[in-house]
Parts: sequence; structure tokens; C-alpha cells
Amino acid sequence: MAYSKEIYERALNEINKRRTDAEISAEKRKTELYKECPDIQYIDLQLAQTGYKIISSYGLSPDDVEKTIANIKKENDTLKAEKRKILRAMKVPEDYLDIHYTCSKCNDTGFYEIRDEETGISHGTKLCSCHIELLKKLAAEQMAAQTPLELSTFEDFDLSFYKDDKESFEQMKYIFETCVSYSRNFGLDSPNLLFYGRTGLGKTHLSLAIASEVIKKGYNVVYGSVNRFFAKIETEKFGRNNDTYTLDLLCDADLLILDDLGMEFSTSFTNSVLYTILDTRICKNLPTIISSNLSFDELKDKYHESVVSRIIGTFESLEFLGKDVRQSSDRR
Repeated sequence: MAYSKEIYERALNEINKRRTDAEISAEKRKTELYKECPDIQYIDLQLAQTGYKIISSYGLSPDDVEKTIANIKKENDTLKAEKRKILRAMKVPEDYLDIHYTCSKCNDTGFYEIRDEETGISHGTKLCSCHIELLKKLAAEQMAAQTPLELSTFEDFDLSFYKDDKESFEQMKYIFETCVSYSRNFGLDSPNLLFYGRTGLGKTHLSLAIASEVIKKGYNVVYGSVNRFFAKIETEKFGRNNDTYTLDLLCDADLLILDDLGMEFSTSFTNSVLYTILDTRICKNLPTIISSNLSFDELKDKYHESVVSRIIGTFESLEFLGKDVRQSSDRR
């Protein structure tokens, strides 16, 4: 997946900070322990001379070199055993002086070396999974920052706007409770939701409320209008770099919320992109929420059968009823 230069730099800065913090913390523990127990420091100094002792033996005969190395190993084993004994007596973990990196695979470098298991030959380096996850997280946060999630909450969703009609009120009360429950119990196995109904009935409000709560749980949420996403994807697709940055981000987000489906200009390209997003996320079992002003019949008229079948077959549908909330609010 291609990310912006800014995202790569932020990720590397964060990884470098993790490594530096881990090393500083280890050095601090070492200084404190050496002060409390000089014997540990003496043992570590003796162990640190291992390389020098081995190099010094290279002028000897092969047999003497072998004996010297064996003696050094024996001495080191004795020193290590003594060190473990002291640490146990002090009730200090054996790995207390080790550097505790956030990622043990790459030691907080962001990359790990690929080695042949049989020969041990290096075949270069590869981006570590911790680095990849951080890039995804930062990219999602950057996109989420462009959306006013703080403007919509469950607390300011007013059901009294729907009380003029009993059927509408009961339906909207059910939808509201469903959305609250969805956000409280959210997980990567949560179902897909389709919000549909006329404009101004609260679809965007409840979508943003869910997004806000899910983000608080530590999940990455990508929210935005279908029209804006498709415009970005088209620019990247046919631009100079032929990037798939936005498309990949939409396919990988823990929760994707597509707002205003049906308001975009429909083409074979947008149908293809929408199918790719939905199909990929369904295959990955990642939850998606779609809001649309279109009815099922209108969706069928606008989109390819393959797209509609995925929406109808894998999304729980919630029909929003009532009068335009924004107009009712203006009259109050």
C-alpha cells in the first residue's frame, strides 16, 4: 500500500521514539542496579571481555585455541549462573537488564532481516508488521481528522423530532437503540449496516455517533462521503504515480462508513470501485456501514447487480422514517 511521505515520516519517528525510549529505560535500570549491586556490574564487565579474549587466542595453535575458547565458555557459564543467582536473591527478573522493545521481531527498527532457515544467508530486509499497522493507524487518523466526528453524538440525537407519527417514532427508537448497542459491542465481527431513507432523517448523525464511540475503543475508523472517496481514488488511479492509497485504506479499515451512497455520478469505474471495496471487506470479515437516500429499487437501478447483491445479501437494513429533522429543527 502506498502512503504519503508525511505518513511514512510520522511512522518512522514514532518507531524511532519507541526504540530510544526502550534503550533509555534499559540504561536507567542498569545504572540503578549496578549502584545497588556492584557484583552484577563486575560480572557484566567480565562477560563483555569475551570477544577480546577470543581474539587474543588466535596466535595459539589450533588445539590451544579450541581449549581456550572452551575455557572461556565455561567461565562465562559460571558467571551467568552467578548473575542469575544474585538476581533471584534480589527478586529481580532475569531479563531485567535486557532492552524491552515494543516489537521483538524488529527491535523497534520497523524492518526485519529475511534469512534462509537452512543457510542463514540474508536476503535483505522487509517492512515489519508493527510498521505496517502503524502506517495504517496513522493514515486512518489523518483521514478521520478531516471529519467532524465530535459534532454528532448519541446524547444529542433527539427522538422527539419523530413523535408526530407513531410508526416513525417506534422505528427511529429501534434504530437509535440498535446503533447504541452496535457501538457499545463493536468488534471486528460486527455486522454490516445499511441506513436508507429520505434526506434529513438522521442517517449521517447516527453514523458519526457510532464512529466517535468506536474510535474511543481504539479501532481505526474511516468515514466520508462516497463522492469524495471516489474522486480521490480516481485521481490516484489515473495520476502520475498510479497509487492505491485511498482504496487500500478503505478496504483495510476496522470500520468503514460510506456516507451518501448514490449521490455520486455513477460510471463503470465507480461501480467497479464500489464492488472492490465491498467484496474485499466481506472477504476480510470487516464491518461496513453505508448510508443512502436511495430506496432498494433506486439502488438496483443505479448500480450493477453484483454490487446490489452484496449490499442486500450481507447488510442489515435499517429504514429511516419521519420528516426532515433539519427542517423541524429550524422551526423550533
